[in-house]
Amino acid sequence: MPTQDLEEQPLKEKSSLLQALGLSGDLSHINRDDPFHVKYWGSTVWTEVRAGLVAFLTMSYIMPVNVGVLGKAIPGMTTQLHVATALSAAIGCFLMGGLSGWPFMLAPGMGTNAFFAFTVVLGRGLPWQSALAAVFVASCIFFLLSVTGLRTVMIRCFPHGVRDAIGAGMGLFLTFIAFQDSEGMGLTVSNKAVLVGLNSLSFDSYDAAKIWMSLLVLCVTAAFYAMKMPGAPMFGILLGTLICWIEGWLRGEEGTAFGYPFGINGVHTDPEFHMYLPKGILSEPRLDGLAGAFLQGLKSATNEHAPEFWSAVLTFCYTDLLDAAGTFFAVAKFAGLADATGELPMGRQNMAYMADALAAICGSMLGVSTVVTYVESGAAVSDGAKTGLSSLVTGACFLASVFLAPLVSAIPPLATGPILLLVGSLMFGEVKKLDWHDYEESMPAFLTIVTMTFTFNIGFGIIFGVAMWIVVQLLLMPYRFWKGIDPLLRIRGPLSDKDSETAV
Repeated sequence: MPTQDLEEQPLKEKSSLLQALGLSGDLSHINRDDPFHVKYWGSTVWTEVRAGLVAFLTMSYIMPVNVGVLGKAIPGMTTQLHVATALSAAIGCFLMGGLSGWPFMLAPGMGTNAFFAFTVVLGRGLPWQSALAAVFVASCIFFLLSVTGLRTVMIRCFPHGVRDAIGAGMGLFLTFIAFQDSEGMGLTVSNKAVLVGLNSLSFDSYDAAKIWMSLLVLCVTAAFYAMKMPGAPMFGILLGTLICWIEGWLRGEEGTAFGYPFGINGVHTDPEFHMYLPKGILSEPRLDGLAGAFLQGLKSATNEHAPEFWSAVLTFCYTDLLDAAGTFFAVAKFAGLADATGELPMGRQNMAYMADALAAICGSMLGVSTVVTYVESGAAVSDGAKTGLSSLVTGACFLASVFLAPLVSAIPPLATGPILLLVGSLMFGEVKKLDWHDYEESMPAFLTIVTMTFTFNIGFGIIFGVAMWIVVQLLLMPYRFWKGIDPLLRIRGPLSDKDSETAV
């Protein structure tokens, strides 16, 4: 933990009213003496750069996956969608690193993109231009909530047990992603009887080779972590990627053991068959027809599509509000950026929420679904990231990928999936902070953890946990009154926490 005196931080002396409302800002990390407070947090420039690269490599799957999902609703714009995805991620990382100074990485959300494409556009029949307009309006609402401080205040009202569970819940959430075949190791498959089951590890199965290679990357990277090797996740990703590329170049489409997707048995004539091999280095970026298309869709706010439009706006709103709040709190605590009382500095939180909202606005203008803060930011933290400098590095990588699409899109899930699993294990360690014998806090906390994973939604986990905590407190009021205890004892707790004294 840092030891230098914080009394000199420029926004330390904000009035208590502004702090209580979440309106205080903090840009003290922008200075000449110690930019981003790298030295203050005991980090180094090289550590931040390396961690930013690790985050980018871990998140690289986002570009081909997001293009594939949004392409279902916005056909014929593959190149434009790739450029918009990479550019919006770069802008988001730049905003977050510059404004908040925290190591959070942003990109178009994987859950919201599916909702955008399959529910809003294909399901409800809203034109994709109108869906982008809905994202824009929701993002503007995010921004208003951020500048008024309401987003910052909201998370400080969460029960202590739920807040302590968010990090562990996200760790389990990441692990579930890592187990799947689209963005991870392919260890699990759909099972009609029990929903999920273990994929075949027999070498009679074509997909087994990818799973075994993922397990090799997992074990090697875990050994790197155990040896305290700097850059362990980056070396693990490079190992899996190079093996996949070399095998593909040597054996070709007909002989490769690493053909994707899972479930087609490597039949290279299948329309969905593809290999993770670079098909070049550079590509020409273009955004024609996509950037600015949201302007055409704004009319849906008042025409016959108005019900679907405003329903989409509300869904985008609450999803990003809860997901961002949970991600900020979990990753910041994981990085050791919370103060002595376990709280996050108000000023930094407010700047982070503003950056998140501005990134979402920019993303909708470019032509992608809601840009969100990624829990994969934990990959950078696990490699030593403490400051926004790592976010700037990740943003620079995304910016470069606008032109390096063939190379970046060739990083295989068998290389990134194991890293998600290991980061999940590190984040799950937050569960040790829970008092499991305090059932008023531990049971809602447990519900938070498992609901995040089993519903595949961070926001739902927080909603269920907070709702259970509130109901339990209401049911305990008569008992406490009978015992002569303050009926509002626990309810006062989250609402009366002292504001963080830490400005950094």
